[in-house]
Amino acid sequence: MPVSYKTRVLSQQRRLVPNLLRSILQALEDARRPMRDSELISVLGINYRRNDPEFQRQVRLNLRDGVAYGILKRQKNYFSLRTRRLGELMATLAPPSTSSHHR
Repeated sequence: MPVSYKTRVLSQQRRLVPNLLRSILQALEDARRPMRDSELISVLGINYRRNDPEFQRQVRLNLRDGVAYGILKRQKNYFSLRTRRLGELMATLAPPSTSSHHR
């Protein structure tokens, strides 16, 4: 007897955004100013073509992790880069199978 799963719901909940922290750091570097979480969600939503609640949750989680790791600084609801060694940081976040350090 086949078992039915709610795969539609699960796939939406578990659709992880690839390289999201890297994209957040890049967006902050490009802006050259602190940004609110809602601004980052808007900018990243355009790049990833997503604006669903799960995407927004993942952006906020990555922002919180970035602060916890000491990569990002949060003042009120504005996020900024904590370090000037962004190139080095970006290289460590690059996917291991690609040579993105030549971008």
